[in-house]
Amino acid sequence: MSRNVLNAMSIDVEDWFHILEVEQVPAQADWAGLPSVVERNTDRLLGLLEETGSGCTGFLLGWIAEHHPQLARRVAEAGCEIATHGYAHELVREIGPERVRADVERSIEVIEGVTGQRPVGYRAPGFSITEDARDWAFEVLADLGMSFDSSIFPGRSGHGGIADADATPHAIAVSGGRQLQEFPISVTSLFGRDVAFGGGYLRLLPYRFLKARIERANREGVPVVVYVHPRDIDPDHPRIDMPMPRRFRSYVGLHTAYDKLRRLLEEFRFGTVSDSLREAA
Repeated sequence: MSRNVLNAMSIDVEDWFHILEVEQVPAQADWAGLPSVVERNTDRLLGLLEETGSGCTGFLLGWIAEHHPQLARRVAEAGCEIATHGYAHELVREIGPERVRADVERSIEVIEGVTGQRPVGYRAPGFSITEDARDWAFEVLADLGMSFDSSIFPGRSGHGGIADADATPHAIAVSGGRQLQEFPISVTSLFGRDVAFGGGYLRLLPYRFLKARIERANREGVPVVVYVHPRDIDPDHPRIDMPMPRRFRSYVGLHTAYDKLRRLLEEFRFGTVSDSLREAA
């Protein structure tokens, strides 16, 4: 493998009940009263990053930063790059430009107030910047001072996806001569399906497959971005009663994800999204 390429590791810091487009998911008004596993699992991930000497970008959900401020500070104190995952975990393609602006602005205010660091990048819940949304979404992010985005799923995705999007890190031009750096979600093909290096795919896919596809990208000089949710490494977290196909996608591989992630961090170079973008430029 090529260890010259710096890949990007990222944690979408959200809890077990932040699952999208499932009718049985508790309403936001009820979140604060639910048992939480985000602190113990994020701390476990931070420990793994420290053990392997890996960098990481933490895409903090604003609601999490507000309700678990000590955790948000620990993410920052661990040396993670601070970015935002929005505030209320709503799909960009559904809520429109004004609500997205208000949601991201609120998350920035909360995260900066808690950590002392202003978020520098953004990841949309569910990678939900779609073809219809991208004309305005990147303008909103640039207006709010974001330097990078990692929301585009360059293929077919359950919550979004842009089939013809550039799959490698690139600059997006916005009005006023501004640019936003994009690190799209790294995808590969499996039986004609677009799969990513993270989340449910990290839990589901065999380690050998993940390793081989990352090696192939790195040999071509292309970095990948891996993402993980704290719940992905916790087989004991509370479950939501949902239809079987979605239940499988949400809970398969919870016993194996942590060990797969450890092996990836030990065998490849991983840093923050910004550092990876700089090396790739």
